[in-house]
Amino acid sequence: MSETAFELPAPQPMYRRVFSVWRRHQRVYFKFLLANILPPFLEPLMVILALGVGLASYMGLVGGVSYAVFLAPGMMAASPMWSSSFETTYGTFIRMEYEKIYEAILGSPVSFVEMLLGELLWVASKAAMFSLGVLLVVGSFGLVGSWWSLLVPLLGFLGGMIFALLGILVTSQVREINNFNFYLTGVITPMYFFSGAIFPLEQLPIPLQHLCGVLPMTYLVGLMRACCIGRFTPGLLLDLAVCLAYCAALWPLAASQLRKRIVV
Repeated sequence: MSETAFELPAPQPMYRRVFSVWRRHQRVYFKFLLANILPPFLEPLMVILALGVGLASYMGLVGGVSYAVFLAPGMMAASPMWSSSFETTYGTFIRMEYEKIYEAILGSPVSFVEMLLGELLWVASKAAMFSLGVLLVVGSFGLVGSWWSLLVPLLGFLGGMIFALLGILVTSQVREINNFNFYLTGVITPMYFFSGAIFPLEQLPIPLQHLCGVLPMTYLVGLMRACCIGRFTPGLLLDLAVCLAYCAALWPLAASQLRKRIVV
């Protein structure tokens, strides 16, 4: 009798395994698209309407532009910050502790690094989508004055990656879901207010300006505003370098800590 040979299917390339994780998150998210997309999309628009329109008549020019024009790029930066922070705190914690999604993924041919990359790329993609959405709306009000604003989704992707890595790092240390209030209220909210998104940092005392200079949101806001207004300075290269440096520094920290939490 002849022996029947069984051949195992060839393993998928890494990019396809990463994409499978991205696609899984995307499909789940789009099942409840309206409920998921409204809060992070409407909140910055409400801020622009309330502050940019409500306070504009009481304020002069800010940095040579109207306050509404000054505020709009800050909201484009705030949208990826908030969406990525919530997704990689509450969202990641629920998938990890309650739904056991990561255990199921790691039981497949997907490795830990591939799973984490898929998660981060999904969060950053969603951040880019929200930045684009805010850009389209504020642009329809005439608050964007440069074609360089087309780079806003790419900057939203970069900002989303930074805050996704921060969120993953925090989540790897949190044992109780209610403790995310400390991070979101004590870190993310102050970063939102003291990054130049709502008012110029030059109005702050010098020591506080230096403190704001270490926040990644400060550099993201600077890049967004330069693209939307069309004013570029050599210092923007430093802003971009700092954002990339945050990604490079946070990746090994977030990956190693989450690996310990999930795998060990």
